[in-house]
Amino acid sequence: MSRIRVVHVAGSADVGGGERYLELLARHLDRDRFELAVIVPEPGPLAARLASLGIPVATVDLRRLVSLPAVARLAAQIRAFAPHVLQSHGARSNFYTRLAGAMAGVKARLSTVHNALGDYPVSATRRAVYCAADRLTLPLTSAVVCVAEALGRNYPRRALVIPNGIELDHFDPSAVSATGMRQRWGLDAGPVLGFVGRLTPQKDPLTFLHAVAEVRRHRPNVKALVVGDGPLRGAVEAEIARLELRSSCRLTGMQAEVAPLLGAMDVFVLSSVSEGFPFVVLEAMAMERPVVATNVNGVAEIIEPGESGLLVPPRDADATARAALALLHNGAEARRIGRAARARVAERFTVAGMVERLQTLYATLVSADRRRVAEVSA
Repeated sequence: MSRIRVVHVAGSADVGGGERYLELLARHLDRDRFELAVIVPEPGPLAARLASLGIPVATVDLRRLVSLPAVARLAAQIRAFAPHVLQSHGARSNFYTRLAGAMAGVKARLSTVHNALGDYPVSATRRAVYCAADRLTLPLTSAVVCVAEALGRNYPRRALVIPNGIELDHFDPSAVSATGMRQRWGLDAGPVLGFVGRLTPQKDPLTFLHAVAEVRRHRPNVKALVVGDGPLRGAVEAEIARLELRSSCRLTGMQAEVAPLLGAMDVFVLSSVSEGFPFVVLEAMAMERPVVATNVNGVAEIIEPGESGLLVPPRDADATARAALALLHNGAEARRIGRAARARVAERFTVAGMVERLQTLYATLVSADRRRVAEVSA
């Protein structure tokens, strides 16, 4: 058989976990066996990044909550690409693609879930529409690819769990100068607590700042590094001022390369109130950083508490501070956890493993041996 044509419909064209997933797939999919094309639902940076990797990209406007003309336009674009396998990402894209894929006559249709519908940062009305659309169109899918077991529980008998994976060689702690990066950001004296993520309510950077302030009550020389940008930037800057952290906290904005910044941190903190299976936790672990993370969805599937990181409740600055202090007070234990964290990522969460399981799924769907589909996530 000629190469298997796979078309993905992205959830957005911005920067996020689903978009990162597509970029990794574009770089690592076996081009001798598979052809890849991507449809984006709006203009944005993802299209240019994929095009630079030689991936055909088309734009079909899916920004309206429900639009039958948009379904028809998407079906026409899908027919033009003529895929053997169609895979979509996120609530809005999953809804549109299930309908359009059926109209276009694509037999192998996959939906991908990167986060729980109940955790979407949208209005209650929009969330209700997403949930209803998901439920009504679910029979149109061949399977639901979930990045975490916690997400798969919402799709009994249809879920295939394929965890996210990272490019381990891009996160090499021995290749990073922590001292140089700290000096660059004026953090050369004292331990550093770090945050990497969009400045949004979902990522909850304010709880991170409150935890930093609490840690500094016990360790006044502790510094903070906040990597990212977003709609809460103003609120973050105001909270830094209110907590009197201006001299000890650095805001870097968005950074293309996060490995050197992760390497400059003594403890990495994930303060999110919801996540699917966050790439940034895998990256921090690969950099041998001890991680303090909120116990939400797939995070508990990444971290073994006390072995490869520490878990805390969401929105609990005091618990986050206590966990960070425990690591700062015991450097030997923090280093042991960091080494165990990298070993866990190397064993279970590499991009090679993620892509191989997806390739097996694609080939199985096209071979029409549907009985073997459930074995992919076993």
